[in-house]
Amino acid sequence: MARVTAAIIGAIAAAMCATVTVDARAQTSPSKPITIIVPYSPGNGLDLLAREFAAVLQEQIGAVFIVENRAGAAGVIGTTSAARAPADGHTLLFTAHPPFAIAPLALAKPPYDPLSSFLPIARVGSVPLVLITAAGSPFKTLDEMKAYVRAHPERATYASAGVGSPGHLYGEQLNDATGLKLQHVPYKETGQALTDVLSGHVLVSLVSVTAAASHIGNGSLRALAIGARERLADFPDVPPLAEALAKDGLQASVWYGFFAPAGMAAQQRDKLYAEIARAGASPRLLAFMERSKILPGLLDPSAFAESLTHDVEAARSLVESAGLKER
Repeated sequence: MARVTAAIIGAIAAAMCATVTVDARAQTSPSKPITIIVPYSPGNGLDLLAREFAAVLQEQIGAVFIVENRAGAAGVIGTTSAARAPADGHTLLFTAHPPFAIAPLALAKPPYDPLSSFLPIARVGSVPLVLITAAGSPFKTLDEMKAYVRAHPERATYASAGVGSPGHLYGEQLNDATGLKLQHVPYKETGQALTDVLSGHVLVSLVSVTAAASHIGNGSLRALAIGARERLADFPDVPPLAEALAKDGLQASVWYGFFAPAGMAAQQRDKLYAEIARAGASPRLLAFMERSKILPGLLDPSAFAESLTHDVEAARSLVESAGLKER
């Protein structure tokens, strides 16, 4: 009888331990898949980076991470759906600036506010833009381009991936900085803009170094200046815009970051940040970012929120000066 009682007690104890283990896992692992919304089409740098993070986070946390592309309206459609999702940690937004801030500011009735609709979790890196022209262009430097444009105003054009895209906004900033009047030629995507610059139909474009790197490497595009703070190791002969134009602080880049719908608990946000920071420091992510020309640059929720406030104010000024606001 004692042996039976001991066996029963042992079984109960084992069951209790198992229950405690399950309960502990339930407290640390989400109860359902976590969806990372990317508000653009598959295959671009933002989307590919999101998928790398999803794979590493899934391995770290033990939860299922799903990357969902919801493209349209310069990112507004997917971003709005993320803003309206429950703030329970099961929906995250992985997006890029400037579009994240600029798109709603340009609308007469914005469906989301970049500051109040979201809780910043982590900024993970950035990609500088590069000013490019066809290899056969009659100029090799930014100064030579300025002289050429003044002599041939009918050729003064720049391509972008659409109204409100980084290439558009920084193209207008380039006009302001140089005193030029390059005419904007919008396309639906970066690939189309690159094609017409490669062919010489459009004079220049500001595109991400990720998109242009292979074309610069094979000699079909010429890099005139880069939007980073300093020269990049892969392109040591390409000067920063600030250096080429003798204008301190002039930069052109796109950053990538994670957000949650507003209302998420601070404790949950901090746990997510810790996991994202850990993932971003993993060999897999660091190797991917190096291959993709993405510059790692982690900001915690507080620093991210502070920088975002500054970015939104700068975007607001650009929208007004470029006349992008709907009427």
